[in-house]
Amino acid sequence: MNATVDLPLKPVSTLPGPKGWPLLGNFTQINFNEFHAQLERWADEYGDLYRFRLGPAEFLVSSDLDTINEILRERPHSFGRRVALERIFSELGFNGVFSSDDENWKRQRKIVITALNSSHLHQFYDSMRATTERLQRRWTRAAHTGETVDLCDDLMRYTVDVTTQLAFGIDFNTLETDGPIIQTHLDKVFPGLNRRLGSPIPYWRLFKLQQDRELDAAVAAIHTQVKEIVAQCRVRMRELPALSQEPTNFLEAMIAAQASEGLQFSDEDIVANMFTLLLAGEDTTANTLAWAIKYFIELPEEFQRVRREIDEVLGATQVPMTHQDLVRFRLVEAFANETMRLKPVAPLTVAESKHDLELAGYAVKPGTAVVLLNRRIALSARNFSNPETFALDRWLEKGNSDGRVHNARAFLPFGGGPRFCPGRNLALYEIKAVLAMFCRNFEAELVDPSREIEELFAFTMSPTNLFVRIRHRA
Repeated sequence: MNATVDLPLKPVSTLPGPKGWPLLGNFTQINFNEFHAQLERWADEYGDLYRFRLGPAEFLVSSDLDTINEILRERPHSFGRRVALERIFSELGFNGVFSSDDENWKRQRKIVITALNSSHLHQFYDSMRATTERLQRRWTRAAHTGETVDLCDDLMRYTVDVTTQLAFGIDFNTLETDGPIIQTHLDKVFPGLNRRLGSPIPYWRLFKLQQDRELDAAVAAIHTQVKEIVAQCRVRMRELPALSQEPTNFLEAMIAAQASEGLQFSDEDIVANMFTLLLAGEDTTANTLAWAIKYFIELPEEFQRVRREIDEVLGATQVPMTHQDLVRFRLVEAFANETMRLKPVAPLTVAESKHDLELAGYAVKPGTAVVLLNRRIALSARNFSNPETFALDRWLEKGNSDGRVHNARAFLPFGGGPRFCPGRNLALYEIKAVLAMFCRNFEAELVDPSREIEELFAFTMSPTNLFVRIRHRA
């Protein structure tokens, strides 16, 4: 893939793909709640590079390993965020580091990476441990009463509590109290984004449906609460000037950066990144944890293997006491990796070309959207042996002389290239802490084993119908 092309290239119009309707394209053929699965099915039919249309917008879809990794490396130079995505985020008032591009992205990226680096997370671990103990108490009560547990809801409460402490230095404690209503508003944002990104026309700029009014109301409520928190933080930092030199949370770091020479952050930037961190911190990690516990239930032998390692590391304690404990969880990390290989919360990525370039022999014009099927390459036998099978050991052996395949380049749960997810370390901290606490103390069973647990795509991929009964460890 390059910008200077000497050989004649084929037009993308000659690529295979599903037939669509005039004006609407393939819009009527897609159930956007399973958007990722539909694109994967079409890839099985049309190959590693094909095209489809949503209204007037044409999309290329790639599930070629080298192409995907090259596009990820070329961000934000040759490829960037979709202009439509950045515009929708801007309309909603949270165009932070996730949705920004070019200089706007570079300006914000540095402070986000600093706030989420390992040294800050080490200092933050005591707060995370306290939140993990709250989740343990919540599940202990559920085990006593025998009540049905909505696993995704409980885990989202956990991740909201962790994220708000790291982001704002505020303990919402939604696990033990009703807490602020911010979580109920957050739950409406990703589905709303998914609907707008999948729409062939931006109808909401002309008229609003009920679901659009609900999304706007949820976003407005979150903005109000975040702005109040920012204002309180400014007062605290004026009273304690040392916080500008040594911030104790993400918000303080953003405000300190705003005042620093050479780092220009507007109030809108601060609010947008607070909003972005809340969204990214709630859904993604919670859904990975939910998928992992689902596999614990389905794979009792692997569950017991992980439990034995946790027992050895934790000794007499019921939760990991320090961040050093997390480093020793080889099997826990392997279990998490295999969960993210099979059930990544981001099964696809969308990039948009910024200039004329070549892609697998085709001439790609500026503004062309390319969907990268990250999950499909992880489920290819070319990259992983027995790819459809949950195999914990593949992460411990990673391929060897007997011909087993383990291609780390095909494992992209946190993306790749310069726009690699800066929240990776925080996510792995939370995943290891919760899985260790669960294995150490509990077991679970599905409330209705006959009810299929399906994949729901709403900007991220989550499990449906994951209702369990939690029991004390036998």
